[in-house]
Amino acid sequence: MINYLTTKNRLLVAILAFILPFSFARAEAKKDGKTISQGWYIGIEGGMPFGFSTFSSFGHDKTHLGWAAGLYGGYRFNSIFSAELSAKYGEMNLSAQDCCVERNYWLGSDGVLYKAGVLGMDSWEYANLKSHVRMGWYGARVNVNLLGLFHQTADSRWDLAVSPHIYAVTTKADIHSIADEAKVMKGSTNWHLGYGADLQVGYQLTSCLKLGIYSGLTRLTGERMDGMPEHLHKNNFVWESGVRLGINLSKKKNKVAETPSVPQKEVLQQEPTSSEYVNQKETVDKAETKVVEQDIKESAKVTFPVIYFTFNSIDIQQNEETKLNAILKTLKENPNMKVTVTGWCDTKGSVAVNKRISRQRAEAVKTWLAKNGIEASRITAIGNGSDDTQDADNARRVETTDNNK
Repeated sequence: MINYLTTKNRLLVAILAFILPFSFARAEAKKDGKTISQGWYIGIEGGMPFGFSTFSSFGHDKTHLGWAAGLYGGYRFNSIFSAELSAKYGEMNLSAQDCCVERNYWLGSDGVLYKAGVLGMDSWEYANLKSHVRMGWYGARVNVNLLGLFHQTADSRWDLAVSPHIYAVTTKADIHSIADEAKVMKGSTNWHLGYGADLQVGYQLTSCLKLGIYSGLTRLTGERMDGMPEHLHKNNFVWESGVRLGINLSKKKNKVAETPSVPQKEVLQQEPTSSEYVNQKETVDKAETKVVEQDIKESAKVTFPVIYFTFNSIDIQQNEETKLNAILKTLKENPNMKVTVTGWCDTKGSVAVNKRISRQRAEAVKTWLAKNGIEASRITAIGNGSDDTQDADNARRVETTDNNK
């Protein structure tokens, strides 16, 4: 047993040693990803458990479908790791396996296995009995998203997770006769340590709603969960498959927020910081805003201000709020106007990454306008990738154009 546990521990350490470096690397690179990589979430889950003990859900008479349902809540640390707590209740019916029926086993009213009926004591043939088990699961699991380990799939709406779990499990088994459902023996509540793992596949339906399916095994220690005496079969575990529906409680930071800090490791170019440049940029921004307001009054042809972004970010800066409000005002005063918001990047980084980030910058502006009263159907968001005709500061932008021009 000691050697077995030592081998398991070594295997666990080896797996973690392989996964952890990828996890922290992806935690940095995933900052501009499509999916929410951090935050709290809650959900519901339900499935069909099957029990394996002295009796089994796959008994000699038929297959017995169980049910289970519960709640879970957790925190997503990054695109790979999340941890959660859960509570669940379920019920199962189990009946004798073929081998027990063939050997003509009997259950005495004293809870002991016999090979024939006992004179002077109530006893029942295994073939005529079933065990009704009520179960409760209370515990925790860790989810490791395997798709988050690879650059090509890290931004996917799909995830494929391996989820080790540990539970405190309660079981209470009542023995009934199959023929007339009469209760022949009432069980007591037993506590078990349950451990195992699930395999989960999930899909992000919207920014806050996620649907998934799962399947896994939970091994139970201690007393037999079916309330039958232990003999022949050493199994005592539950196999369950079901559906999960989760809600993200943390929103993507696409709305107005303070200017984000850029990690030093990701800074590939030096940002100008002179007061002369800052004053010049503020003057240009104010002038662009005034042009929009004048155009609204004087002409149907509108020139929208440009929204600029900091290096390696899709978050809208607070000092761009005035220009966004000017665009918002134009769209509200012209309810039939439809626009296209086009995102751009500088030339740093790969073509694929810049194409993705430019689209996300456009989506950030579209989301801001939609949340402030503009119908999303009036706004088309596109990303054009890198712009090598502008310097880096002017390249990181989103431009808005009137589709009616």
